[in-house]
Amino acid sequence: MEQYKGAPFGELSPHVFAVADASYRAMVNEHKSQSILVSGESGAGKTETTKLIMQYLTYVGGRTVGDDRTVEQQVLESNPLLEAFGNARTVRNDNSSRFGKFVEIQFDTNGRISGAAIRTYLLERSRVVQITDPERNYHCFYQLCASGGQDAEKYKLEHPSHFHYLNQSKTYELDGISNAEEYVKTRRAMDIVGISSEDQEAIFRILAAILHLGNIEFSPGKEHDSSVIKDQKSSFHLQIAADLFM
Repeated sequence: MEQYKGAPFGELSPHVFAVADASYRAMVNEHKSQSILVSGESGAGKTETTKLIMQYLTYVGGRTVGDDRTVEQQVLESNPLLEAFGNARTVRNDNSSRFGKFVEIQFDTNGRISGAAIRTYLLERSRVVQITDPERNYHCFYQLCASGGQDAEKYKLEHPSHFHYLNQSKTYELDGISNAEEYVKTRRAMDIVGISSEDQEAIFRILAAILHLGNIEFSPGKEHDSSVIKDQKSSFHLQIAADLFM
């Protein structure tokens, strides 16, 4: 990053930092907003490239402050959070974004980062209820199941193989990644971004309830077109889902 900082565009080898630097300089010198479009096919590295651009911009436009909650920190920490809830393993890629995002980083007149806004759109919602082997559902579900201790117990969660929304694919783990550790990282990112513990609680409660909902099965009822809860197991999950949704 030091190398590309302020270097004339095209002088050094092509690099994503060069593009980020050129747009930063143009913004500072011409006082006009700049946009960087990151495109490519699935697995090409769009998400990673965007992270590098954000890293570079927080490097040139950040302040060196020890506080964990600086705007720069928050900008960078929003990534693991969006990935937990919006990325999944696909055939092409273990960490594929299933949504589009528009990231806006705002700077003050001194070229320092003053804020950020991230808009997400087109989330692939069908994945929540239906997945094909060897893909996975969204990371957050596996993280929550692996949260161990109080959380998994509190939400009556077990191994992903017990849930219909997760066991349609037999892939539960990703190489070199611990679901339990990722859960801790997601929680930490939520703290840094400023999501209150009540809101965090509500988010994970809803996630768990969705998993329980997927395990409720129905049988035809006595009247025409009516249905009843299939068995004891289904009514158990229904009760827990109801409790979690309050």
